[in-house]
Amino acid sequence: MDIRRVINESYGRAQKALVMGTSPDALARARERAFVKTLAELLASEYAGDDIRVFSQFGRGNRRDFGAEQLLSDICVCRVGAGQTGGRQSQEFLFVAEVLAQVEIELSREWQREVQALNRLISGSAAEKLLVATLPGRGSAASLETLQAPFAAIPGAAGLALIPHPADWDTAEAEPEVWRLDDGEWIDSS
Repeated sequence: MDIRRVINESYGRAQKALVMGTSPDALARARERAFVKTLAELLASEYAGDDIRVFSQFGRGNRRDFGAEQLLSDICVCRVGAGQTGGRQSQEFLFVAEVLAQVEIELSREWQREVQALNRLISGSAAEKLLVATLPGRGSAASLETLQAPFAAIPGAAGLALIPHPADWDTAEAEPEVWRLDDGEWIDSS
């Protein structure tokens, strides 16, 4: 999967989405929701298959089979399996057989919340993990330094996408940045 392309496309679509808010905070939340929905849709396309389900905070279609739209992360791409109940009148049911990708989206401006999101990624079982966080106006250097130690603890492949805060989309000139940590060094994948 080309995570850089998926992030750029999600960001571009969310910026163009017609969202409204009754206050600046409400507008920022609506923009974040548009981004999450678009990212979940694009991940569903990337991992397309009859046995693939995407669970997300704003998703639809999983509640009937799984009792929830969202699992432990903001977005989870899962391979599902089918089972049968015991007894005379057995029924088929679906279950999560494997988590392929986990995404945490933390678009606050607080580094503590980013670390909390990383804790959720570290505790997950997906082979691919992604944190989407706010690109600080002063640049990414401080964020990369802050997140380096917890990122090093993530098992498997992990990426970091930094996007402008939704409240700044009207004035932001910065583009999303995509990073990965390789042997203790941040590699720019933008």
